[in-house]
Amino acid sequence: MTPFLLETAQKVMAKHPRLEEVTLVFPNRRAILFFRKHLGTLLKKPAFAPTMLTIEEYIKNFSMLQVPDKLELVYRLHKAYTETVNVNESFDRFYYWGEMLLRDVEEIDKYLVNAEMLFRDLSQQKELDSSFDYLTDEQKQFLLEFWGNFAEYQTENRKKFLEVWKHLFDVYTNYRTQLLNKGLAYEGMVHREIAEKILQGEKLGTGREVFIGFNALTKAEEVIITHAVECGASMFWDVDEYYLNNATQEAGDFFREYQDHKVLGKTFEAQVPANFRNEKNIALYGAAQPVGQAKLMGQVLKENMVAGALPEETLIVLPDEKLLLPALHSVSDSVEKLNVTMGFSLSATPVFNFVELLIELQISRKDEYFHHRPVLSLLNHPFTVSADSKVAQSKRKEMLKHNWVSVPENFLASETELHRLMFASAEVSNITQYLKACLAALGAVNSLYDFDKEYIFRMLTCLNRTEEILGNQYSDLRSFQRFFRQYVRTVRIPFSGEPLQGLQLMGMLETRNLDFKNVYILSLNEGSLPSGGSKGSYIPFNIRRAYTLPTLQHQDAMYAYLFYRIIQRAENVSIFYNTETDILGQGEMSRYLQQLMFESGKKLRHHALHNTIGVNEVKPIVIQKDKAVLEALAKLNEQSDHRKFNGLSPSALNMYIECRLRFYFRHVAKIKEADEIEEDMDARVLGNFVHNVMEAFYKKLAEQKGTSVVEANDLENQEKLIQTLLDQEVIKTYNLGPGKPVEYEGQLILVSEVVKRFIARILEHDKRYTPFALEGVEQNMEYAFSINAPVGKVLLGGKIDRIDRKDDLLRIVDYKTGRDKLDFDSVVSLYAREGSRNKAAFQTLLYAWLYTKTKNTQGLRVTPGLLNGKNLFDADMEFGLTMNKQKLYDVHTVLPEFEAGLKELLEELFNPDTVFDQTPEIENCKYCPYKRICYR
Repeated sequence: MTPFLLETAQKVMAKHPRLEEVTLVFPNRRAILFFRKHLGTLLKKPAFAPTMLTIEEYIKNFSMLQVPDKLELVYRLHKAYTETVNVNESFDRFYYWGEMLLRDVEEIDKYLVNAEMLFRDLSQQKELDSSFDYLTDEQKQFLLEFWGNFAEYQTENRKKFLEVWKHLFDVYTNYRTQLLNKGLAYEGMVHREIAEKILQGEKLGTGREVFIGFNALTKAEEVIITHAVECGASMFWDVDEYYLNNATQEAGDFFREYQDHKVLGKTFEAQVPANFRNEKNIALYGAAQPVGQAKLMGQVLKENMVAGALPEETLIVLPDEKLLLPALHSVSDSVEKLNVTMGFSLSATPVFNFVELLIELQISRKDEYFHHRPVLSLLNHPFTVSADSKVAQSKRKEMLKHNWVSVPENFLASETELHRLMFASAEVSNITQYLKACLAALGAVNSLYDFDKEYIFRMLTCLNRTEEILGNQYSDLRSFQRFFRQYVRTVRIPFSGEPLQGLQLMGMLETRNLDFKNVYILSLNEGSLPSGGSKGSYIPFNIRRAYTLPTLQHQDAMYAYLFYRIIQRAENVSIFYNTETDILGQGEMSRYLQQLMFESGKKLRHHALHNTIGVNEVKPIVIQKDKAVLEALAKLNEQSDHRKFNGLSPSALNMYIECRLRFYFRHVAKIKEADEIEEDMDARVLGNFVHNVMEAFYKKLAEQKGTSVVEANDLENQEKLIQTLLDQEVIKTYNLGPGKPVEYEGQLILVSEVVKRFIARILEHDKRYTPFALEGVEQNMEYAFSINAPVGKVLLGGKIDRIDRKDDLLRIVDYKTGRDKLDFDSVVSLYAREGSRNKAAFQTLLYAWLYTKTKNTQGLRVTPGLLNGKNLFDADMEFGLTMNKQKLYDVHTVLPEFEAGLKELLEELFNPDTVFDQTPEIENCKYCPYKRICYR
């Protein structure tokens, strides 16, 4: 195989012995690197090298205008747009459309289109006047078809389009004028300037240029290159007769057009190369999903390297940049040296994620408080942890412990420099300085990898450029965030490496003019090659066709050429495609691959990697009680030095009855449920408000009266006190600033009204029941229960919401904000694992049992019951539980049977021979946090 650039180098040397007098022009810089390498192998003695330029550099040499970066170009376009259209559109909202409009004006100038004619409103014209005589009949028809639809169907969207369209020529003109006044230009503007100078008769260049490997020329490039050829320049086309001489092959569309050109046609060689016809070893590999392709490619590459393939003769082509990282991981074991020409998106780095969180943190700030979500995300971020893991972990634990929805700035203060800067307050006026300070502090963290420091450097460069161009002209932090996201997503980080050594990994466009013996092409599917669509444009398709601006057909022809070109000189070609398509057909085998299979006459070896689809039986999970499990189980009976209850609560026993395995995960294995701060007003939050306000109310009442007796007049006109107590709970729950009035908004308004209405109803019920004496509120009960098991005794306990007494009746009151039932079938049903059971009744009866075990209830009737949302608002509500439709007036009548069932349950739990297994009731798994472990 003789590479195109080597062939061309030989021809250039033969035609131009004095190389230093020649200017060689290439489509891109990578072609220059490889040409220089080939030229070096041909030179037998030291010589001056020719001037080598990209086409952009060559054209810019003839202009005094400077081309700034895209950010500045879009910024100046925004200025021209707002001045011309007389609208006050913020830059962050314009940026996306500005990029699109910039692409359009680039193409208008590169293709030398008459912008004034293009942007004319032709919606009312039935035929085109003489000013359009330069268009062909077909082009005129395209225009009339498009604008004819406007006259016939004037929808709202079309009216809006027309309004914008009418201003675009003025925007275009104003934009160019403003740039020229500053000595600036976009690329297309420079191209147009030089092409028009040539068309006006100006002579440019030396006539000793050589244009190498061009394909789809813009109109301006065609004028410039044609002028150079007329002045004596030469041109070498990288083409093959297979697609050049076949009119059905879109890969040759542009070359056939240039063959008919009166000047460029003469630059084609009489004998067109036929490299594609040479013998080739072509293998197709189908694999499921992009990652599957990358892994399969890595295996095939490794086998070929072992068989003797050289890395320097090998190329991997990635039409889809999302395959970059999977491909790198797949080839890392096969080669020592690797050169990557594709850039890595800055927006895909952890530094971008870190900056995003910092901006979100500042957006969430209200007074001296941050919202918990960005705070927790930052505390969990690897960069924050690497700066000081202990501080980050302790702050996180404290927030979760108190369920802080709002986190005070002073709580987050730390001596660690990065943490101190991160959790300082910033305004829109100094947001870039704040971000730069945080990144500078992050860069000083010793444990960072070198590539993280490179990401930081690139991000700082973006922030500096943003500050330089835009200053602080954002309306608020959210507008800065919108702009910065869009801007950073266009920034790419180049990989460093030796471009001429080792295996080459490239995007499709970078392969121009380069040839390799071994070629691997991934993702050869529709949507990847060719690409599934355009980048968007203000200029509709028919108008593009009328003015010969690039369309999807243009793009498809260009990529078809790149596909055939990269394999025309290759000897070994491995092509990988995705075997799975989506519901819209996106991802089916590329049309280029099907052309290769059915039109090329080549023998292709086809390999398809199929995933065997089978349903694996989900095995039941059974935990035996080995020594470690029994030791963990025994710890449930231990008490801490601070008398914090560690025993079994009613809720834990309810969990064990419902599912032994869930009890094991939660209480024995200590597998925590996902830690998160609850900010939505769910039943738990609402219930906590009711419990805590009622506790505070009755404690305050007893304190004020100096007695535990509650009378009817004590419960009248207490709305103000209830509101004060509720405010205090909201402040405590959401960590709001003390001493400030609570601002009820959103869900909090609704919940506060529900809580006050619920409490008011409880007090109405209590008022009818007065007088009574409070025996306790939120009272902890503990009892060591003897059982026939190795542990001997089991520590049981819980917190009773309220205990009150009236004459010989003692009530165990449990507040429930849900719709728990008051009736149950029997004591046995409370321990049943199948069917529906009343968990609330079990819990309340267990509280009553604990009370009778720890207090003297002789001569008292003990009645457990619920004050719940379902029955509290019934006019005929009667306190207490119902068993088998009979009112339970005294719990003593059922406690012996309840205790026997409890003993049997606990003896089973602590029996070494029983197991922890899954519940047969699948309905119980619906809201279980461990259901993914069980595959239920």
